[in-house]
Amino acid sequence: EKVKTRSTSYASAVEPLEALTAWIVSQLKSTSGSSIGLAIPAMTALMAATETRHLFSASGGIKYLARQLDSTGKSVSGHSNPSYETDTKKNSSTTIQQLYELTFCLWCMTYELNASPNIRADFCKDGSAVAALTGMVSASPREKVVRVALAALVNLATCTAEDNPGPAGLSPVDGDTFLSDMLACRLMKCIQHLEDRQFTDPDMVNDIKTLHKLLADNYKEMSRWEVYKNEVESGHLQWGSTHTEAFFKENAR
Repeated sequence: EKVKTRSTSYASAVEPLEALTAWIVSQLKSTSGSSIGLAIPAMTALMAATETRHLFSASGGIKYLARQLDSTGKSVSGHSNPSYETDTKKNSSTTIQQLYELTFCLWCMTYELNASPNIRADFCKDGSAVAALTGMVSASPREKVVRVALAALVNLATCTAEDNPGPAGLSPVDGDTFLSDMLACRLMKCIQHLEDRQFTDPDMVNDIKTLHKLLADNYKEMSRWEVYKNEVESGHLQWGSTHTEAFFKENAR
């Protein structure tokens, strides 16, 4: 899947686009499902052009989009009992579609990673984007949601800072940065689970293989202390093979 870009100049429309973007971001901050429902079509339209994607990022949109995706995803997974799903089938279908569209917009934004250090930094802030996308892969609300989430994660894992490294003196944000966040969010476990399922979509199969290899290679290069540190900093600390008595004795400060 590729996002098309346009060569059309938006210079004459900057002011109204800025106003529209500010409104969309204000709706993303809201906890009201109806507000999000109104904003999503407008936000999806913004994703059609490079200029408006950069405008969305400059308005703080990536952070709030990731948080809204995470929040909406948790609301779906939090109501998994059959009676709830039967009573609210229509609302559930609407929410699944919102998850798909929110994930789609986040995926569109990943196509600006290589061109903009600011967008890479926005995706990196507090790890919310990686956490939200990993949540979609883990919860597997629908195959179409998982497919787009995987595609976004691949773009994050393979992005580079070579052409646009960002301000001098600061460590560049690149694919390795996001892979560390993915490991901290336990994406590898999700990917291993997906490998056991029989997907017919060749793009999904390829993305699963790509992420597995990249995560495994990155994990091999990290010390157990680095893995533990990433988990603590990301807020996704879980008991596992890293957290042995010998490990804590070795790394006690």
